[in-house]
Amino acid sequence: MGAYPRLVKSNAPNAKKRFGQHFLRDTGVIERIVRWIQPAPGDIFLEIGAGDGSLSRHLAPRVARYLAVEIDSDCIPQLEGTLRPFQSAAVIAGDFLQMDLSDLAAQRLSPGQRLRVAGNLPYNIATAIIEKLLHHSSYVVDMFFMVQLEVAQRIGATPGSRQYGYLSVHCQHHATVQVGFKVSPACFVPRPKVWSSMISLTLKRPELDQVCEPDFEAIAKAAFSYRRKTLTNSLVRHPVFGKVAPSLLDLAGIDGSRRAEELSVLQYELLARLYHNEFSNA
Repeated sequence: MGAYPRLVKSNAPNAKKRFGQHFLRDTGVIERIVRWIQPAPGDIFLEIGAGDGSLSRHLAPRVARYLAVEIDSDCIPQLEGTLRPFQSAAVIAGDFLQMDLSDLAAQRLSPGQRLRVAGNLPYNIATAIIEKLLHHSSYVVDMFFMVQLEVAQRIGATPGSRQYGYLSVHCQHHATVQVGFKVSPACFVPRPKVWSSMISLTLKRPELDQVCEPDFEAIAKAAFSYRRKTLTNSLVRHPVFGKVAPSLLDLAGIDGSRRAEELSVLQYELLARLYHNEFSNA
């Protein structure tokens, strides 16, 4: 990347703290992101937090349709100007977290079409955006996001590591995760106080029946609610799983003296499946 990143000049409005804005201005990093994403002519892309279009202008001409979501009304005029040359591009003004993704898909997608998603996400809401998309996986092919380095490491963490937690289990349950390249604070305006990282999540076929999904999330959250305690001691505190926790762990062949961060995603899926099949109607 070099000590002096190639920062592109922009007339975009000043970044607003309430939106957690840090505009990516390094043209080399932007080009590297596009190469990593590998946009194809038939793709339908959704960019979250498009800003003034620094990434949009590189992706929009390479895909069949481009939807750019932006919450900051001061950025909208420049974003619209950036995308005006591309007839297949559209700007959607608003807060992505408040949008109904089912409605957006019904209005913008034909039957069978799915979205590829990209964005330089505000640090404070990155995990909320990712979790929302994972809960609407039927509309999404994959996601490519710039996030805080620590968040990327948590999402991609392996069992037994310090970073491995509920977010790791949840994301890896729904998607194949790849932590990408790191990005220096010097590549943004204004500079954040921490390093960033690209991360990709490619949605995969569900390992569980849909009816087991609520149990999967609840069991994983309950297990990680008391990281310093054993699995048994964590799960028995749950108002639903508490009474059956020792029997559930025994049926799964999992030692209750282990801790939450020692279990793989497959083991959490097994616990959810067994609970639903053997105990949910008890």
